[in-house]
Formats: sequence, C-alpha cells, structure tokens
Amino acid sequence: MTEMRVRDIMSTQVYAVTPGEPISRARNLMFRHKISRLLVLMHDEPVGMLTKADIACRLNQAEPQWRRRPIDQIPVQLVMTKSLIGIYPDATLPQACELLLENDIGGLVVRDGGLHGIITKWDMIMHLSKQSAEIRAGEVMSDFVAVVHRQHSIGHVIQTMDTEDVDRVVVLEYGGKPIGMISNSNLTFGCASDSRGRNEKLLEVPVVAEDIMSTPLITIPHDGFATDAARIMVEELINSIVVVDAGGDVVGILNQESMLQAIIVMGE
Repeated sequence: MTEMRVRDIMSTQVYAVTPGEPISRARNLMFRHKISRLLVLMHDEPVGMLTKADIACRLNQAEPQWRRRPIDQIPVQLVMTKSLIGIYPDATLPQACELLLENDIGGLVVRDGGLHGIITKWDMIMHLSKQSAEIRAGEVMSDFVAVVHRQHSIGHVIQTMDTEDVDRVVVLEYGGKPIGMISNSNLTFGCASDSRGRNEKLLEVPVVAEDIMSTPLITIPHDGFATDAARIMVEELINSIVVVDAGGDVVGILNQESMLQAIIVMGE
C-alpha cells in the first residue's frame, strides 16, 4: 500500500488575512468558518500564523497597550506568530508529526515553491480515526494527569492548573473514580477574567469543581486502541480522553500529542 503523504490529508482551503487587518475580522472569519487558525499573507507570501489561542492570550494581557483597546483597532501583526514552519507536500505523515511535536505547534504550512495548504494536528487525528492499526492507548498516552476532587474550590483548581502547568484537570469522585474534566474553556466565561482569560467572579462565590466540570467523562481502557480514541475525539469534537485501568482508576490521558505519537509508531 502506498505510504500516505502530507499532500494526501492537508487542508487545501486556506483562509488568510493580511498583517494590517484588525483581529476583529480575523476572529469573525474563525467563527464563520469554524476554524482555529488563519494564515497571514503579505503580497501572497506567508509571513505568519494566527490562532484563537494567540488572540485570547494577547487580549488577556494586562499591559496598558492592550487593556480596554477596541478589538477592531488591534492589527493582526501585533498578535500573530511570526515564526512559520513549513513542510513539503511529499513529506510523510510521521515526518510532519515529528515537526509538530518538536516545535510544540498546531499547524504547518505546506509549500514547495508555492503555497499548497496547511496541515494541522486535527488533520492528523482525523486521518488516524480512519485507520485500523492496533496501537494500544497505553503505548502512547501521557501517564501524568493533574487531578482535583469534586468538592475542591475553583481557586484550588486554578492553582493546580498553574502549579502543574496544564490546561485541564480530571475531577475525581469520593474513592478516586474520575467523573469529569475541567479545562481552561470551562473557566473562560463571563467578562471579568484573570491573565489567562479565566473568570475572576468564579473566585468570589462558593463554586466548586463539580459545578463547572464537563460531564459525563469520556474514557478509554488502558488496552483500548488509539485509533478508537481518535474516532471518539472526532465524533465528540474533544482534544483529550482519560485512560483508565480495569478498575476504572485514572492511569493516563490521550491528547493531541498522543495521537501524533501513534502515527509515528505506525510509520516505524
């Protein structure tokens, strides 16, 4: 069977903005087309990438130049990531996965003289979801999982996420069984927010972890297949799945990076 190449799964429909356009237009493009990143072009040449995370991070900074500045007065060039990493359309998928992992980025520009498209972590997960390779969850999962108890305060949840430098925690029931998950998106609602865009008002009322967690929690057995996890991610539009042992206890987590690792293992 012919080995899959970047050109086979990349996104050829590329949405772009220019450096001088306001990020309000960029954000509207993302919402309208349900995408999380835009290519930044100048004279038809890629000069940067703009993601939802870039916008959120900048708008939540406390420096004077950002506070209370209308979103339609902030140009894309002040927010975009300027260091673009490219890949050839004939590169293999494991090569693309290694580039994404090594550089801790979500997407690569596909070019060979001209612009061909973009390939992202999500493109990789969608590809993996269609495969049947018997790679176990335990082979590629991250075995570190930050956890909190269902009755822990939101302050404790935020402190745990900051201390462990993670963007999500698993919520445990009495007895240590997992019942939910809290990510930055669970904490990001309302107008008043901290430096990470998380609602300060959550700290002013007696709200606990179980009040804002996402539930029911989706899990996969330690001996389950990574390809099945990828299918669940695509169907549920989620970025991670908790891995449990035969007794239902948490032993790891499958995230986007785990899925890339699974593709690398498939290519060995």
